[in-house]
Amino acid sequence: MTILILLSSCSSQPNLNEPKSQHTDLSYPEAEKRGYVVAGPSGVANVDLLENFFQDYQNKKTNKVTIARYTDEGDPIYVDLVYDGKKILFTYDNTWDAFGGGQRIRKTSCTNLGKRTGSRGDQYGTEYFLTSCKDDIGYSDEDNKEYYILFIEEVKK
Repeated sequence: MTILILLSSCSSQPNLNEPKSQHTDLSYPEAEKRGYVVAGPSGVANVDLLENFFQDYQNKKTNKVTIARYTDEGDPIYVDLVYDGKKILFTYDNTWDAFGGGQRIRKTSCTNLGKRTGSRGDQYGTEYFLTSCKDDIGYSDEDNKEYYILFIEEVKK
């Protein structure tokens, strides 16, 4: 009779090759005070910073912006956009999203920042998105190879 014993170990050591988050677990009001573009179930704030970034991109002027998108549970997902006059470094950081699964930091560079106004489901507003990116880090729209940045709903009067 042969007995086979398998030993396995789990390591709590972090993956040293994974980049570390440059952000902390900020609340919506804290992120707003720090000058981040903020979006979540309670609305949006500082959206003028994203529009300024878009205008600078069109004018080939360097700029950077951080967006904190909050989940229904209140966890931040950070998006950093850094434009050097030629390309945009896009960093997606969901390390603070407790329910998102697969928390990690993903990066790529893109050469096109787009903006479109129209319907998105039952909402109407303006959407910012990235295309012409070097790497696929989990496209928001696989068919069009786009990364969704932010949708700003127009409030009906």
